[in-house]
Amino acid sequence: MKKLTPEEELRFLKEIHGQNGVPPIFDWLRDAFAVLQTRAQMLLGLITICLTITGFSGPKMAESGALSRVFVFLGVISVLASALVLLCGPLQIRWMTRYREEQMDATFVFLIRRRNLRTRLYHLAVACLLVGLTGYVLSFAAFLLAE
Repeated sequence: MKKLTPEEELRFLKEIHGQNGVPPIFDWLRDAFAVLQTRAQMLLGLITICLTITGFSGPKMAESGALSRVFVFLGVISVLASALVLLCGPLQIRWMTRYREEQMDATFVFLIRRRNLRTRLYHLAVACLLVGLTGYVLSFAAFLLAE
């Protein structure tokens, strides 16, 4: 299966919706941005839970030893990085109708590129969160081993 460039993706969408399928293609792109927004909000909820739990149990685990402190620190920094990436990327509000090129095709290609960038930032935020969760788990393991 071939990964499409934004221009190829637009041609594919036109195959699906027809050459004059401007409304359905616009609706499809709007839905894609909505999916990213919803998933980013869900991820932000997980980040909030992680930070809340760290506020309650983090200091206790950090008291158990240097290794645990390093892992708690890694977890907090990574989770905060994840939140920062989300807030500066997928969760920014930018209305689709705010952007207009001379041709509709150029506008759609621009919007597809913007969607792709936000998707990459979402994946980066997921990776940062996973590093943070790993730090928390390792900190907890170090805490249990220190007892």
